[in-house]
Order: sequence, then structure tokens, then C-alpha cells
Amino acid sequence: MQCTMCGREITNPNANYCEYCGTAVGTMAYREAQPEPQRETAPKQDRVSTWVFLGIMALPMVPFVGSIAYLVFLFYWAFAPSIEDSRKSFARATLIYTAIMLVFVIVVMGSVFAAVMSGLPELL
Repeated sequence: MQCTMCGREITNPNANYCEYCGTAVGTMAYREAQPEPQRETAPKQDRVSTWVFLGIMALPMVPFVGSIAYLVFLFYWAFAPSIEDSRKSFARATLIYTAIMLVFVIVVMGSVFAAVMSGLPELL
């Protein structure tokens, strides 16, 4: 048995008190010694620096190929199996946000185009 007050092992199974701290042996004060369960720890991942994220966010500002390279990076980070979870989460969230904004821009531009086209015959 193991004393729950001091944590020491009681060698005498017929003892009424702990030999070390004097706590009475009872169902509440003592428990059988059992090994602690092993906790599973996630593998340690390298931290992605803020500068990496800022560099990727600035990539669309490069003329001509920046936006394409940005999307290639995002798709690679979002779906490659060997990429850290932090990069995957960032890439997936950014792709979802980009898709929502693209739909929003298409809807707004479509309504503006329709409004311009409906007023065009009056101008002629």
C-alpha cells in the first residue's frame, strides 16, 4: 500500500497507521500503489516564424508571377503530408478566405456590370 499523505510505501499490510507520517490506515487515506499512466505526447514540431508568414503574405505583391506563386505555396502547404500543422492550418484558412473573397468580388462585379449594361442603351 502507499500512503496518500506522504506518498511512502507501507510494507506491513496489517498496519493501522503509516510508519512515517502517522496517518490512520483507511479506505480514504490509502490506496494501492499503481504505476502512473504514460501520457502520449505529440511530436515536437518546429515553430514557423513570423517572418515566413510575412514573406508569404507579401508574395502576391511581386508583379506577374507573385499571385500564382502565392497560390502554389498555399496549395502545397495545405495538402502536402510532410508539412507542419501550423503551416497547414494557415494555408487552409487562407485558401478558404481567398475563395470567399473571390466569390464576393465576382458577385459585386457582376451586379455592377449588370447595372452598367442596363443603363447603357439610354446613353446611346
